[in-house]
Amino acid sequence: MRSDVRGRIVLTAAAALTVAIAVVGGQAAQSPAVDAGRPRSIQADLSSAERLDEWTLDGNGTWTIRDGLLLLEKAGVPGGPIRRPGALAILKTPPFGDSSIEVEMRSDAPEDVIHRDLLLVAGWQSPTRLYYVHLSAIRDNVHNGIFVVDNADRRRIDDKSDRPALKDRAWHTARLVRTASTGRLEVFVDGETTPIMTATDTAIPSGRLGVGSFDDAGAFRGIRVQGVPAGR
Repeated sequence: MRSDVRGRIVLTAAAALTVAIAVVGGQAAQSPAVDAGRPRSIQADLSSAERLDEWTLDGNGTWTIRDGLLLLEKAGVPGGPIRRPGALAILKTPPFGDSSIEVEMRSDAPEDVIHRDLLLVAGWQSPTRLYYVHLSAIRDNVHNGIFVVDNADRRRIDDKSDRPALKDRAWHTARLVRTASTGRLEVFVDGETTPIMTATDTAIPSGRLGVGSFDDAGAFRGIRVQGVPAGR
C-alpha cells in the first residue's frame, strides 16, 4: 500500500488501473455485509486484470492474464491429505471480517460436463482454512453448495441451495456476501436479489477473498470486493 497526493490509501491490485481503497464511516454502499457503526471499509473495483503478482495462487492450476481477464487456463488437481479445491487465486488484501466479492465468471469446461464448477472464496487464511462457494451445473452432495475447509476435508455447510447456476459457457455474475459477526454467507447470481445459497458458520472469523475452481478451467473479470479489515 501507499498514499497518494490526497492522502488516500491506495492498493496496487491486479487491475489495469490503480485500485483506490476508500475509507468511509458508517455503512458502506452496496454491501449489506458492512454494518453501520463499523469505522472503516475497503472498496476495490478490479475492472480488468493486469498483474498476477497481486494474487496469491493457491493450488496447482495454471493462471494467466490476457485481454483484461484473469484466466485459469489449466485446471488444478486437488491433492494432499485434505480434500480441497485444486486452484484458487486470492487477492492480496488485509484479512476481512464483514466482506463481499462480486465477479463476472465464465466456465470453460465443455458444456456436456455436468460437474463443471467455478468458485468464490471468503475467509481464506491458508490453503487449509477457508470458505468457498461451489457453483456448478448439477446439485448433489459435493456440487453447487457452500463449503468450509478447516484443517480437515471440505465440509458442506449450506442450509439452502437452489437451482444450479453454471450450466453453460456464458458469462454470469456471482456475488458472495459474508457477515462475520453472525457467520452468515449469502450467494446471489445474475443480479437477482434473493440468494440462491445461504449458510451460517463461525469457524473462521476473518480472511481474504478470491476466485477459483475445484477442478475445471474458467475466466474471471469485473472483480469487485468490499470489506472491513479484521480488528477494525
